[in-house]
Amino acid sequence: MIQDILPSRLNNSWQTKKPQPDSIMMCFRGGRILAAIENGTPHFPRYQTLAASGSEPVYLFSVDDECFFLSETEAPDGFQYYTMRELRDQCTGKYLFAAFTAFHLHQWYADNRFCGICRGGMEHDDRERALICRECGHKVYPRINPAVIVGVISKGRILITRYRRGYAHNALVAGFTEIGETLEACVAREVMEETGLRVRNIRYYQSQPWGMAQDILAGFFCEADGSDEIRMDASELKSACWCRPDEIELQPQQHSLTNEMMQLFRDTNGCLPPEIFKPAADAAPQKTCICFTRHGETTMNVADHISGITDCELTENGIRQAEQLAAVCAERRGIELIVCSPLRRARKTAEIVAETLGVPIVTDERLREWNYGSYEDQPRSETPDFQAAKREFGVRMKDGGESLLQLAHRVYCCIDDIRKQYAGMTVLCVCHGGVCRVAETYFRDMSTDAFSHFFMGNCELREYEI
Repeated sequence: MIQDILPSRLNNSWQTKKPQPDSIMMCFRGGRILAAIENGTPHFPRYQTLAASGSEPVYLFSVDDECFFLSETEAPDGFQYYTMRELRDQCTGKYLFAAFTAFHLHQWYADNRFCGICRGGMEHDDRERALICRECGHKVYPRINPAVIVGVISKGRILITRYRRGYAHNALVAGFTEIGETLEACVAREVMEETGLRVRNIRYYQSQPWGMAQDILAGFFCEADGSDEIRMDASELKSACWCRPDEIELQPQQHSLTNEMMQLFRDTNGCLPPEIFKPAADAAPQKTCICFTRHGETTMNVADHISGITDCELTENGIRQAEQLAAVCAERRGIELIVCSPLRRARKTAEIVAETLGVPIVTDERLREWNYGSYEDQPRSETPDFQAAKREFGVRMKDGGESLLQLAHRVYCCIDDIRKQYAGMTVLCVCHGGVCRVAETYFRDMSTDAFSHFFMGNCELREYEI
């Protein structure tokens, strides 16, 4: 984004400095900035090259060891005036960020030449960055407009908009915070006003200074709540549509928070990593719902063989069961993501459900079935000691298998991560009988006897709310 200038650093603390010969002068006229552009980098005049002006340059800030001042002067040879949009479209780097920040301060100074109380002249305070009225003492600080950028998600898609006026490229829902409104309330209101959608699970991502409009932008992701039918406000937007990750067309520059959020959704295939979200102070806790189901009937189920981690296919009946599960999930509504075992029988079941619901699938190795070691692919009728081995919780299945405690460890860790990563969402886990049995113990107390007799039918659905 435009403020990402590391290893350089902006120092915006107020100081009473005088310009030196090599100090950088930021000169504005009619909303345009004086610059020369070379290979995508803007250059600005130095103090020693400028003709004397009628007013003393005003110290703005420094970037690394370079000091920037606000000045009024005629354009020297080799420089011309650019609009901020022209500069943004042609340039990048720390000097572009410096120009945006200088423009923000220039606009504030220009808008506050006279006192709003007594109409007296305003002058610079010598102790802080403020303007003070020489007549009545009224003090004014730099104006910063809070606004939100919103990535609305539904069924593995993100809501992409284009403004009716102004910026012509793809964008997200955006708007200014109103008086007495939290940022989260602003998110909900702006999305409703512009697209007619209700939202939930509002999660703060990060912020961005945007001096071009004197803004501080706060980025949020959220999910459509209920219907995802768009009712666009045609007075604000030219278009609004749902886009899958591979359909997203990014903005031509990498400057904006909007573009970074669209790119993040595209590059993660719609599965945003939990570590990108930062808790908002007044965000209300929301319930998470995790549903578990076992795959459809398989060839090994029919043959009554022990499948475990052995891969096998669904039968025709298993496919019908998966289709029936998809219908149940569609009627239930609200499932936004499927997390499934990598084994073919679970993956195929998940794909059938995902196609009906229009939601993405994430594969997680931790949801694969219990590794039964040398019991794998054996007829149950010929392995009478198999059930006894399953009750030895801390003993590994013979010949390289897992113990029940090892299975429980990975399943519990998986559920913990789902709760963190998809907080406030409804997630369907498509896995296996042994995994479903362990998941039951995560959410509910079970005796050893109840655990041993627990059974999950093919494509049976169980819900757990947290």
